[in-house]
Amino acid sequence: MPPRRETYGQSPWPESYAHDAPRYESYGRQAPWDAPDAQETHRHDTGLAALRSAYRLLRRISTLTALGSFVVYVVLSCYAPGLMGSRISGELSLGMAVGVLQLVVTFAAVFWYGRSAQRSVDPLARAVRERAVPAGRNAGAAR
Repeated sequence: MPPRRETYGQSPWPESYAHDAPRYESYGRQAPWDAPDAQETHRHDTGLAALRSAYRLLRRISTLTALGSFVVYVVLSCYAPGLMGSRISGELSLGMAVGVLQLVVTFAAVFWYGRSAQRSVDPLARAVRERAVPAGRNAGAAR
């Protein structure tokens, strides 16, 4: 059997495939399911702004804490070697103690970041997600 040739404007598919579905142009007209509700869009934008702000604050505090303690350690090591080499007890110098403290501060910043994200950022993200995807839509979709 020779291959079927398509002519311009004719579909190779049978008529039963969405022949009665409304056609929407790619430019000019928006599909009804894509049209944003003005009030919903404003609430969604407000929620996203609050989420961005909370996430930005959380990021800045944890980053500046860890980075600040490291910068203090490096500056003291470079400009105060006598102070950093002074003995605290036995063979433990102030530089070694501040180095260990640097690790403690970094782990504390990471722990605080995770805990604060669970308390402040995750609920905002959940609320924005619930507003963006209504309960009935995509109910069976895996996330």
